[in-house]
Amino acid sequence: MSGGKGGSTKSAQEIPDWMKEPAVRNIARAEQAQQIGYQPYYGLDVAALNPTQMVAGQANIDAARAFGMAPQGLTAYQGMAQPETVGGVRGYSSAPMYEQAVAAGGMADPTQQQIYNTLFGTDKGYS
Repeated sequence: MSGGKGGSTKSAQEIPDWMKEPAVRNIARAEQAQQIGYQPYYGLDVAALNPTQMVAGQANIDAARAFGMAPQGLTAYQGMAQPETVGGVRGYSSAPMYEQAVAAGGMADPTQQQIYNTLFGTDKGYS
């Protein structure tokens, strides 16, 4: 403290007894929760085209080809991944790409992956 006229005062804060145990439990639960790590979504992220949309896309390619504006053999959806069907809904999930990225990151920098795994308790054996 600086040397002013007043002097210093000290005060102590006490945690009420009724709050001590819930606070301890809350801190313990928070420490457990911090071990969870990132939880990616593994469901379908994007809907796939329905059959009518697919026919329309191919019709556009066919029309362009009829006027010499598209090469022979071109199809509207070549190179597209096959959609998954979940609960009757067709679509695409980014989960496989996420898993590949995590695995590649672990192989590129095993030390960093181990630090993350140690911190969050999520060792999946990627490194």
